[in-house]
Amino acid sequence: MSYCTVDDLRRILPASVTIGDRNLGTPSPGISGPKRSNISPAEAEYYIGYAQEYIDARLRPFYSCPLRRIKTFEGELYADVSHGSDVSITVRFSGPFNKGESVRLQDKEKMEIVIVKEVTDTTIFVAETVVYDYSATNSLVSIIEYPDPIRIVTARMACSIVLDRLFSAEQSPDVSQYGKTQRNLARNAIDDILAGEVLLFGQEHTGRRFVRGHVFDAYSSPAEIQRGEERE
Repeated sequence: MSYCTVDDLRRILPASVTIGDRNLGTPSPGISGPKRSNISPAEAEYYIGYAQEYIDARLRPFYSCPLRRIKTFEGELYADVSHGSDVSITVRFSGPFNKGESVRLQDKEKMEIVIVKEVTDTTIFVAETVVYDYSATNSLVSIIEYPDPIRIVTARMACSIVLDRLFSAEQSPDVSQYGKTQRNLARNAIDDILAGEVLLFGQEHTGRRFVRGHVFDAYSSPAEIQRGEERE
């Protein structure tokens, strides 16, 4: 599964860029806006894949890649769940759940991943589609996601690739300043992970950075790490 979704990419792209037929801007009558450029959802998936390749290449010396999704929250169901569309799911507290997140429903016999459509109040969220029925007496609900900040890093890097292509075809100079900013932010976040300032929770380690300090010579401060790439 990709590290981020097409919707994540839509949220990072500027309003002048659309994916498919979805209009992210609100036109004003009588005011001429920037020319809108479009890419298809399938193309967006390719760009997300390219961003994921970059992240894996940078992280592979220290983490087993591709990264895996982890369970960041688990709780009990507080009401029975019936299959269908736009299903309301009752939990003790809905604060950890956000729109667009992947949530796992399971009991002793079955399991499935559903997508959060919206959070309606402090105890209920709505799932887009549920295939099976679940009893509140023996079922669990869990949030399944990639560790922070992988989703936003992937979206920023994919955004920069998209904008580079569009500006190369239509603008001069051929590099978007917004794309450069997003690329630098993504690279800075990757550098923070490699420097040990940010730990990817729940991932398998392949390097010596996380071995106990008395076994190997450890870095005393992340500031000792030399940043590996120049910024644009």
